[in-house]
Amino acid sequence: MSSEGKKVKNSIIKAAKEQMKTQQWDYELTKERYLYLDTYIYMNRLGRDDNNIYKLLNDSLEKIVYDNDSRILTRTQKILIDTENPRVEVSLRPVEYIGIFDHEVKLHNFESNCMTCKRYSRNCSVLKKAKEGRIQEEINSELECNKYSLKK
Repeated sequence: MSSEGKKVKNSIIKAAKEQMKTQQWDYELTKERYLYLDTYIYMNRLGRDDNNIYKLLNDSLEKIVYDNDSRILTRTQKILIDTENPRVEVSLRPVEYIGIFDHEVKLHNFESNCMTCKRYSRNCSVLKKAKEGRIQEEINSELECNKYSLKK
């Protein structure tokens, strides 16, 4: 990394640490959930590429704001030109989906059904993989498990 890159990274880290002091952020959540990282970018001139910003930004925030940048879904919300004060403003929030489930209610409903299955007590691999976001033959498009077997 160039000396300019290191300088920018240190600046990002310092700003992030300051912001984290005033936020009620659940760092532990970032270990299991994906996050949207929404950015508002103020470039110093026209013609700059916003994609060049993300690797440095995401790496700088890792282990401070979130556990691993592989769980970050970066989105540019707006690009503006501010020659006097170029910057990136960042907003983070957890995505609604969990694994293959569109939202927590669908996961809860699926898992509630799992609790009545004999595979559940043995730490069901189908459920575990579904929570990880893995597509499986065992779960159909209606989110029904074809390995389900009622507990006796």
